[in-house]
Amino acid sequence: MGPRRASCGRVSRFSRGRSAGVSLIEVLVAMLVVSFGVLAMSGLLTNSTRYGKTTEFRAIATLLANDIADRMRANPLGVTGGSYALTDEYARLTDPPDGNANCTQAAPCTGDNGAGMAARDLADWRRALYFGLPGGAGYVSPSADGTAADIWVGWTDPQAVEETQAGDSVRKECPDVFAGNVSPRPRCAYFRVGL
Repeated sequence: MGPRRASCGRVSRFSRGRSAGVSLIEVLVAMLVVSFGVLAMSGLLTNSTRYGKTTEFRAIATLLANDIADRMRANPLGVTGGSYALTDEYARLTDPPDGNANCTQAAPCTGDNGAGMAARDLADWRRALYFGLPGGAGYVSPSADGTAADIWVGWTDPQAVEETQAGDSVRKECPDVFAGNVSPRPRCAYFRVGL
């Protein structure tokens, strides 16, 4: 056995200090990477919440459009008589729309070519729009022959007000006669239904 070397198990003072500085830099870089990841995740969470709410509004709009379409299918005389045309301009109501007392069980609608039932249906639908969507309103344009109808359901998306003021895609969502001069413009869902 030969003599042992003195430097075999020892680490010099210079190399210990250098490795301690490298570990500190590694920890700082890791913290920076993790903080960027957390910021990105919070941005994703914010967007997913906003888009989730928009999806909820579109789902409610779809249900409400189906509701008025079913009411129109149940009253073909009112459709062909033009009683279901709802072409008012978009307005943000501060109070619920009035209900319609026509066609109750005590006084059913008979012999009016479906106009009384159509008035009742539209009044009920406008109340459902008001309570179902923020700033909810509707626009209905039946075809002349009564076989189809164009339905727009509009609402004010409180989380996307900035988009409604500046986005060209939003401008194409609603018919100009419905929301041409309203600022910020409402969001709309369009449905073409067969009757």
